[in-house]
Amino acid sequence: MKSYWYKEPWFWFVIFFPVLSVVAGTSTFIIFQLNQPDMVSDDYYKDGKKINQDLTKYHEALARNITFNLKFDDGFAVFTPATGDMVENEALNISFFHVTLAKHDISVLATASGDGSYSVEMPRDMLKGKWRVRVESFDGKWRIQEYVKYPNTSVIKLDGE
Repeated sequence: MKSYWYKEPWFWFVIFFPVLSVVAGTSTFIIFQLNQPDMVSDDYYKDGKKINQDLTKYHEALARNITFNLKFDDGFAVFTPATGDMVENEALNISFFHVTLAKHDISVLATASGDGSYSVEMPRDMLKGKWRVRVESFDGKWRIQEYVKYPNTSVIKLDGE
């Protein structure tokens, strides 16, 4: 009695692993293409020049002794100027950068409220963990930056050191 090829168990045993490896390789490739890392740079030289230019802004903030107190309160991040030589009630560029996921970054132009503090509304779905907080003057002359943990109930000092 003659048997058909597709009814042979050895055929399926031999063909199973090559088919499995093709499916796994294709799946891995698709997953990688949809979730590429954000930390890879195309031009390190240009990035290095930008870093050196940015350092002057940090040095300017240190020279002016500019510091802020940050408090996460009821869905808002409240920045209160603590010390320093800065223009009173000047608008500030405030940014929150997630350490690994750039699509969750937040950047806003904040204006001072009546008491001199700056409030930034935090998204409800903001990821918990380590964030880089950057406060920069509207004219871009100075900048301070700190790493903070979100959520946090204590007052965090942002001094750029």
